[in-house]
Amino acid sequence: HVCPRRFPFLIYYSLRTMSNYQLKICCMGAGYVGGPTMAVIAANCPNIKVTVVDLAEKQIAAWNSSCLPIYEPGLQAVVESVR
Repeated sequence: HVCPRRFPFLIYYSLRTMSNYQLKICCMGAGYVGGPTMAVIAANCPNIKVTVVDLAEKQIAAWNSSCLPIYEPGLQAVVESVR
């Protein structure tokens, strides 16, 4: 992953961990905009690798858990389908 080496202070999670992609996206910020947006991109664009980074380790841990830090109808299912 490029992001952790360039920004070692950022905590990150990746959606879709396979390595054969046409494009890679790194979103800085796992909040109300970045997290859901990247989940939808990952779900609808299988040729794009999506990585989300955030300064808050607690925020990333929440996105990696079964209880997301925000609620949007259907978001949990989308995130679980692209992990």
